[in-house]
Amino acid sequence: MSSTLKAYIQKFLADTPHKTGETVQFGWLWFRIVNEGSPPEIETFDMKQMASFTTDFSEAERIHHEQWQMVTRFGVEPDDWSLMNTALVSKNYVPGQSKVFLRHDASSGGADSGWYVGIYDDSLDMDDVNSVDIRSLYELTIHDMRMAPYWLLPSGFMINLDTGKVEQASA
Repeated sequence: MSSTLKAYIQKFLADTPHKTGETVQFGWLWFRIVNEGSPPEIETFDMKQMASFTTDFSEAERIHHEQWQMVTRFGVEPDDWSLMNTALVSKNYVPGQSKVFLRHDASSGGADSGWYVGIYDDSLDMDDVNSVDIRSLYELTIHDMRMAPYWLLPSGFMINLDTGKVEQASA
C-alpha cells in the first residue's frame, strides 16, 4: 500500500541531513530512519504496543488524517504536541471504559501537554496530586485509540469519549 505520509517524510529527508537510527517528528507522530539512502527507509510506531515499529503506515496515516480533520473542523491551529508528551490521568481511569473525558488546559511546561484524562462522576479529586498519574500520549493512545483524533486540539477543549462530543470553551 502506498503511503502519502511516508512519501512526504522521505521527500523532507532527501534535503535534510539524517542518519540511520535517528527519529523525525511530523505532526503528532514520530518516525525512525532504518537506512540512509535516497529515499531513506523509514518506519513508524505500530500503535499496538510500546516501542514497536512497522513499515505499514496505514495506522499513522489514519491518525494523522483524523487529527487534521479535527483541527480543520474547529478552524483552530494545531497544538505542537507529539506522542512523547504527557497527560495527567485519573487513577480510576481504565482503557476503553465508559464515562471518560479529555480536557485540555494550558500546559505547565516541559513535557506536559495540558491534557487531563478523567472520569465523569469520579470519586477521586482531580485537583489532588495523589489522585492522578502521568502518562505519555503515546501510551494512552495505544491502550485507548478513541483519544487519537483529539491530541492536536489547543487548550480550551473538552471531549466526551463515549459520544465523541467536542466542546470548545468560549473565547
